Amino acid sequence: MLFTLITSEIDPASRTMIKYLQEDKKFKEIKNYYFTSPLYDNISMFVSPRQLLFFDSMDVECNDSADVLIFLSRHQSKSKIPSLTCHFPGNYFTNSYGGNNFELGIAYPSLQKNYLLKIFQLREKVPLCDITIETTHHGPTSIKKPVMFIEIGSSEDQWINLENASFVCNSLLAILTKKISPAKDIAIGLGGNHYGSKFNRLILNTEYGIGHIANKYNLSNINKDMLNQMISKCYEKVTHIIIDQKGLGNEKERILNLIKDIDLEVIKL
Repeated sequence: MLFTLITSEIDPASRTMIKYLQEDKKFKEIKNYYFTSPLYDNISMFVSPRQLLFFDSMDVECNDSADVLIFLSRHQSKSKIPSLTCHFPGNYFTNSYGGNNFELGIAYPSLQKNYLLKIFQLREKVPLCDITIETTHHGPTSIKKPVMFIEIGSSEDQWINLENASFVCNSLLAILTKKISPAKDIAIGLGGNHYGSKFNRLILNTEYGIGHIANKYNLSNINKDMLNQMISKCYEKVTHIIIDQKGLGNEKERILNLIKDIDLEVIKL
């Protein structure tokens, strides 16, 4: 499987990872914005001069044979808690942070699971960082290949930290150079908080891989069409719907009725 790392010159965390990949992993520019390394025959890097969230034409502009695109980005939050996050892009409603309204990108649950397990396994190297998924949000949404965001957060101190960058890059490269281990069961998620704490624990501690997740703040936008899109916009066949029962809020009855006719096994947490 071929992978392209998508980076940005105007994203501070991305710049730090670019620096590490160039200096330590021998990624060299072979044509405009496009880099390869003699150390990795299945991994390339594209360095964009633009913001990553608005890069819906990436698969066209990159114009390579990659099967999967992995965006290396910053994560920003008001708490400024050091964190390493990953998630799939998509918009359940309107959004000013890239992508099309009511459109989800293509998720690759087993890739996310492999990455999360790797960084969690090595977490003693980054003892101050929270390790977590985020639920589906922001663009780009229309790329016709699986897309995953890998992010370093949550403030300038972490974005420019070369140790964080090297840890993320080394962990990612380690899983991409081997066959991605498929999760036994593939699910979508409904409910809970933005950081999907219950779903995060499932990914780390069970055989589930989880694709798109609509947290409680987006449930009012989940109708039959959007639910079907959560299922179809997945690189792997979805077999389960996992519900955070206490995290459904006022939408609980409507969501439970909505999924009654979906031919997937429902797991309630």
